[in-house]
Amino acid sequence: MWKNYFKIAIRNLSKNKLHTGINLIGLTLGLGVSILIFFFVQFERSFDDFHQENEQVFRVERHQIEEGEKQSSFSTPLLTAPTFAAEFPQVTLATRMVGGSAQAYLDEETTQNQLYLTVSPDFLEIFNFKLLQGTKERVLQDKFGVVITEETAEKFFGDSDPMGKSIRMRMGDNYEEYRVTGLLEDLPANSSIQFEMLMNDENLAFTVDQESMDSWFNVYGDTYLKLNDPESKEAVEAGVEAMMKKMLGEEYEEGSYLFTLQPITEMHLTDNPNSGMVESTRPSLLWILAGIAFLILLIACINFTTMAIGRSTTRAKEVGVRKTMGADFGQLVFQFLTEAFLTTIAALVLGLLLAELLLPTFNDLFEKQLDLVYGTTQIAIILGLVVLITAMAGAYPAFFMSSLKPIKVLKGNLSIRFGKQALRKGLVAFQFFISFLLIASTLIMVNQMEAIRDYDLGFDQKMVVIVDVPEVPSTSFVTSINAGFAQAEKYRQALASRSEVQSAGITIATYGDDAFWDGGFPTPEDEQFNFRLNFVGGDYVKTLGLEIAKGRDLNPVPGSDSSAVLINETFAKALGWEDPLGEMLPSTRIGNHEIVGIVKDFNHNSLYKEIEPIVLAKSPETIFSGINMLMINSAANPKVIVKGNGTDFEAFRTLLESEWEQVFPLEAFSFSFLDEAVQKEYVADERLGKMVFLAACIAILIAAMGLFAMAALSIAGRTKEIGIRKVLGASSWSISWMFNKEFLVITIVGVMVGLPLSLYFMQSWIEQFAVKEWPSWLNFSILGVAGILFTLVIVSAQSYRATQMNPVKTLKDE
Repeated sequence: MWKNYFKIAIRNLSKNKLHTGINLIGLTLGLGVSILIFFFVQFERSFDDFHQENEQVFRVERHQIEEGEKQSSFSTPLLTAPTFAAEFPQVTLATRMVGGSAQAYLDEETTQNQLYLTVSPDFLEIFNFKLLQGTKERVLQDKFGVVITEETAEKFFGDSDPMGKSIRMRMGDNYEEYRVTGLLEDLPANSSIQFEMLMNDENLAFTVDQESMDSWFNVYGDTYLKLNDPESKEAVEAGVEAMMKKMLGEEYEEGSYLFTLQPITEMHLTDNPNSGMVESTRPSLLWILAGIAFLILLIACINFTTMAIGRSTTRAKEVGVRKTMGADFGQLVFQFLTEAFLTTIAALVLGLLLAELLLPTFNDLFEKQLDLVYGTTQIAIILGLVVLITAMAGAYPAFFMSSLKPIKVLKGNLSIRFGKQALRKGLVAFQFFISFLLIASTLIMVNQMEAIRDYDLGFDQKMVVIVDVPEVPSTSFVTSINAGFAQAEKYRQALASRSEVQSAGITIATYGDDAFWDGGFPTPEDEQFNFRLNFVGGDYVKTLGLEIAKGRDLNPVPGSDSSAVLINETFAKALGWEDPLGEMLPSTRIGNHEIVGIVKDFNHNSLYKEIEPIVLAKSPETIFSGINMLMINSAANPKVIVKGNGTDFEAFRTLLESEWEQVFPLEAFSFSFLDEAVQKEYVADERLGKMVFLAACIAILIAAMGLFAMAALSIAGRTKEIGIRKVLGASSWSISWMFNKEFLVITIVGVMVGLPLSLYFMQSWIEQFAVKEWPSWLNFSILGVAGILFTLVIVSAQSYRATQMNPVKTLKDE
């Protein structure tokens, strides 16, 4: 019996090659894209699952309230980990995690910048990164011992065993020898914490002074705790207030400085832009992608259903005969579901091949390391999709066709225009609605991102290169910055003397999300005033093409203008100053300084944020002496920004590298482009726009195939009517319009519903930008007209063919 079901299903599918092909192509496209998306969603939701007892591990979040404003961050004081471990018996393990970089010798002559994490010895006992050599309890006990990944080991030692071998790295003023005490398997792609090297946090003494280590108001890196039980979280958080009173004594104001615990299972999927040192993904992205996958599948399933309904007349006779021969309702239902199942299985095989082909492009688009590994979860997803599609695509035709009365069918009382026209039209209209919703959303996103790209940021980004200067580690922050600037100035002057260079400057912060530091000071009125801060040197203003609205630029000569500062227009407005030249910052503690110029507002951050008050200064002592809040959002080592003359970048790059070798012969040369840094801020939304565009193209393709098939079925069922109309004198145009009219109404309904809903759904997306640009109504009108022309072309092509048939052939049959 089962064999017969499959034989009959295969015969029916083979007999109707056009409909089967359209269903197969639509489902293949839908499944190929959906498998990639659903696997991606599952991959993102699996982050940090490989850590054993991960429900007991928490990341500490710091909350500070100043002048009624709450500021939260995952950067914590270095005291946090040992203090929590000592004060709370529920804390079984604790670790600090502070990032850093140092110049390291790859061989006797070559150095490169090596990233590392300084962590507490408990780190590898809290997290289950796979240790291939060494023991978790001992590998991080030695100050000068390091644990490296397989990839890092290959970089330093090739294929030889790295255990016990040394790596020379510059820590502080000298190069230190570090011995490899442990080897880790390369980190899983679904780990929020990524690193190349681990070292004991005693090494923080090279870059952090003792005062900062003992301070509750200087923050560095993240803190992680492992509790004896997940339920202990509430008890620990409830005891934080008492702990802070004990630590700060009379300085503590109730509720002003607290800590909470975030489960590590929640740290990857977050809408919080300040995600600390871990890689994060917005949950809304996963919902959008999953929604896109479902809509594409839905369109493909609608094709299957509408074509099955359209073929009802032909299949109805088959049902009537089989019922007369004794087939019951359940057998017929199973027969139709078998056909849907076979089509789905065939589409699944092709869809998996398509997913494999699209995987590299998908990984490049989202910068992920997704693999199509068919484990238990992935197989469950695939089986779920097969059941879902079989049910969505085959259930209605199966139950409807199987319920037909044999006597009506065999008497010929059933027509293709039987009372299911409304459902069929409704399904086609829904297809068009989804297609126009996606394409209109794409239009909105493309228009917004073009507006972002074309927006005048207030500075020049063309042919501007950023060169990272080697860091000068020091326990004194001011000493480190000043020494770094002195080092960068040598390179800047070497470049400035070259005719190929238009100008060169020095900066701590470059353009980027939160790249400028956060500073704050109390005003004479005892109010907190917060601003953004950057330390600059050389021809910084000239190189970026910033405009001086009033006053003058900072003197590029080293040592000059050490007490001078520049502010932007927003800073002056925030303090109600009409002419701040010659004024001093209204802090009760900042020493001798003077505002010598006002810079026209420029976007120091991405266009997700409004322009904020900015201070540009040459000397850190000038500002540090008077602020009571400092949050460092980027590395403290200076960068040289260089604007070239001309457009020959290869020659310009050769110049930059040759001058670098003269000034820093032992240091690795690295550079980046300012315009790339600008565009990098919008990568996530650019990716989403590309994904929505791809989905819109697939949706339109599937809908076009469905429209083509439905027009063909509708015309095939009315060939006699066409013949009679031609005999009675109807023109080909009037007959074609008769069919076009029906489908145009469906198209217009899809457009009228899809376009307004796209505006509604995209409202929340576009609201995240400080600069917003909606497409004009002309663009939406063109989109609607294009949709109508799209329908006219497809339906007209089908109806024109029908009108060219000889009426004698269509009317001679009974």
